[in-house]
Amino acid sequence: MDRLQIAAGWTPARLASLRAEMAQSGLDGFIIPRWDAHQSEYVVVADERLAWATGFSGTWGLAVVTRDRAAVFVDGRYTVQAAAEVSTAHFELQHLYDEPVERWLAGAAARGAVFGYDPLILNPALYAQIEPTMIEQGASLRAVSPNPIDRAWVDRPDTPVKPAFPFPVAFSGETSLSKRQRLAERLRAARIDLLVETQTDNIAWLLNWRGDEVPDNPVVQAFMLVDATGAIDLFVDARKLGDAVAEFELDGVTLHAPSAFLQRLSERLKRGERVSMDPRFSPVGAATTAREASATVLIEPDPLTALKAVKNPVELAGLRAASKRDSIAWVRFLAWLDAKIAATPISEMDAEEEILRYRGELEHFVSPSFRTIAGADANGAMCHYNAPADGGAMIRRDSLFLIDSGGQYLDGTTDTTRTVCFDEPPAIWKKHYTLVLKGHIRLATLRFPDGTRGYQIDAFAREALWAHGLDYDHGTGHGVGHFLSVHEHPQRIGKDPVMAPITAGMTLTNEPGYYEAGRYGIRIENLCEVVEDGAGFIRLRDMTLVPLDRRLIDADLLTEQERAWVDGYHARVRSELADLISDPLANDWLIANTAPL
Repeated sequence: MDRLQIAAGWTPARLASLRAEMAQSGLDGFIIPRWDAHQSEYVVVADERLAWATGFSGTWGLAVVTRDRAAVFVDGRYTVQAAAEVSTAHFELQHLYDEPVERWLAGAAARGAVFGYDPLILNPALYAQIEPTMIEQGASLRAVSPNPIDRAWVDRPDTPVKPAFPFPVAFSGETSLSKRQRLAERLRAARIDLLVETQTDNIAWLLNWRGDEVPDNPVVQAFMLVDATGAIDLFVDARKLGDAVAEFELDGVTLHAPSAFLQRLSERLKRGERVSMDPRFSPVGAATTAREASATVLIEPDPLTALKAVKNPVELAGLRAASKRDSIAWVRFLAWLDAKIAATPISEMDAEEEILRYRGELEHFVSPSFRTIAGADANGAMCHYNAPADGGAMIRRDSLFLIDSGGQYLDGTTDTTRTVCFDEPPAIWKKHYTLVLKGHIRLATLRFPDGTRGYQIDAFAREALWAHGLDYDHGTGHGVGHFLSVHEHPQRIGKDPVMAPITAGMTLTNEPGYYEAGRYGIRIENLCEVVEDGAGFIRLRDMTLVPLDRRLIDADLLTEQERAWVDGYHARVRSELADLISDPLANDWLIANTAPL
């Protein structure tokens, strides 16, 4: 059973059973974030609580259930999808930012009402967001364990326990001890006595290990406490290490069972000690425990996240190599797709499986980096759509097809989106595609000061669309890990005022888009590295080398400089890939599709 199947199996009986458990616990409401105890958007099946309770299968969102009302909150990536999946007879649909949860709670929380939350799942940021409203309404928040959904979900699967494996320095580029020493220096400089760490990609990076528990994410579920000397308390199921403990870089690491996490946190703290935890990526239960121990709780960005984000030379070389190999899979896939659609329609699932087949032939390939988004026509307007088990919609010669796909390789993680057609496209498709392309080029050619925040450059990618009264309701770029999460923090390009500075050595995607609900979606995404560009300035350099669909480009809408960029990008793609592709069909396709405009 997977996330889509859990969501598709939703019935009103699930909502009724959850409300029965709430009543038994004396709760008038319950808050259901999408994430898990590691505050991750990618979770194991046992943690798909939002999908189980609401029928919504997206990877980000929130729900609140009361005795007589319920609401699902999603961001702009999921508004179309949520409307298609969630029963509006049972749930109100709200925009996570335009109609935030605290506003809804102001009308749903009666005086004296008690709203429950799971203390290992709710984060301090969300708690701080909703607590003032609860106080104003005369309602209260209560930590509840076990989670009422876990009691109501009678056939909930077990949490998987799979072996971790060491990640060698040949791939990581730095020993775990060296990373821990650098982290400890930052903790001492910030006068932090103890760091609470629950993010599985941070833990995997610091300890030089990887795993296979979370679909398409090579991480190990664990918790960690790090003190200012670099000593670590690690909370992990011992079965994941097995008899191979000596193979891991665990000097200075004390092992505990995961269930001991909060108790050990309490034991480690002395009155007045400074304990740091991230507002979005730590459990509010840890903050409560630290305050009860009379520690000084610092709710602030995680210094380990910032360390991980700046890649070392080995990581960057690996990401470039993985991106080039992945681009070969893309070229072979797109050549196959063009030839196939010319003869017969295929399903979205056929396309998803075919690009996976090409990746599977590549060196160091491990898995997809996320479930491929393959949306034909109207399905392309759902930013994070996944084809159902029956194969989904058919891709035809008159289709506009959006495919967003990536791979996990031992030397890097990839993420690319292309939008393609198969016949002479309508003028409106070409207009919208070219406006998105203009935004992509604007960001690809932008030179900006080192340390710039993503929200300061986001408008450059939207400018061409804005000039025509158009926009897209998602971020423009996100970080990508090194054989880790395809969505890496803290760097981001978007409208939200995320304060993390962009600096050389980071990775970012460049992915503006445009969507017509019920008709089609367009997105162009390249994975880039942030490189120095002299005099304290930086820029994005493409690692993705996949041709754009020239059929969809209206060259008359491009400036001379923009046309030169397209031709230059295609010349680079052809130069770097042609000698690496032995398949005649793919090679001919590559040459034809990288010709000058």
